[in-house]
Amino acid sequence: MKRANCFTSFLAGVGTALALTACLTTALAASGKVSYNFANVSLDGTKKITAGQDITAANGQKIPGSILYTDAAGGKTNYLPIRTISELLGTEIGYDSASKTILLGKQPAKAAETSKPASGADAAKTASKGVPLNAKLGDKALIVSRGGTLLPDDDPGSYVGTEKSFLDKNGELRTEWLVGNEEALEASDKKLLKTLVNGDYPKNSKGESYGDIQLASYVGYWPDLEHLAAYPPEDRPEGYIRGSELHAEGKKLNGLSEKECPHEYTIPLYDSEGRVIGEYKAGCGGHSSSGVTMTPQEAQQAYLKSLGLMD
Repeated sequence: MKRANCFTSFLAGVGTALALTACLTTALAASGKVSYNFANVSLDGTKKITAGQDITAANGQKIPGSILYTDAAGGKTNYLPIRTISELLGTEIGYDSASKTILLGKQPAKAAETSKPASGADAAKTASKGVPLNAKLGDKALIVSRGGTLLPDDDPGSYVGTEKSFLDKNGELRTEWLVGNEEALEASDKKLLKTLVNGDYPKNSKGESYGDIQLASYVGYWPDLEHLAAYPPEDRPEGYIRGSELHAEGKKLNGLSEKECPHEYTIPLYDSEGRVIGEYKAGCGGHSSSGVTMTPQEAQQAYLKSLGLMD
């Protein structure tokens, strides 16, 4: 799958849920045509989204108001931003990172999981600081052993809901309780655990980690070399790419108009030792009416910000 044409994981993955609501996937981009801001949207006779114009998300960022996909047979499907539509219809929206689920409507209350519930004087002290009483904490020793940096437990800013965060060795914000927690993995991802060494990514002779990015939240950081399956349509063998190279090349297309943009670029494909064995083809990810192109990571963040799920 061409990773640069799809909006990938939210700190390890919203994936399909996003693709079904308001984003491009490789399957769409490869087999048909994608247009932005094509349609007007009216509610009870009142126009709410105007064709040809971006809409403004809650955080002030401009995003497409609609995406039109035309398949190879000429069939057309409109994709709309789920937060905007849910607000127009008066439906509550939220996101459960544990189950990777976008939540629409009122949800049944459930008890929060906790590492060590606060009680008595400690509970009062914690509550006064704005820190959740029943926080979901993780294996701090394991996190540190993987190069992570712990954030203060008494800092309200280090929590997302009841989930405690930490900084991984690459400086990315991650969730504590997911590290080493096999029960938090999807069934398909559990099958990948056999590729790890003592729960960590294997290392090559240069000390570089390599493996599947689906396990990044479990391991506690993103691998240096990201595994890709073989892709026969392009005669691409199984191999690895460097995310840093993918993002760097993608950023070069930022700000280019649809006419100026080459739409595709290539980066090296490596074996697990970091030796070049081929090339990986990536795409720009599409263009909004303003002509702005984003890397997959930036597009993902922009969409999640539009949902109000990320600051």
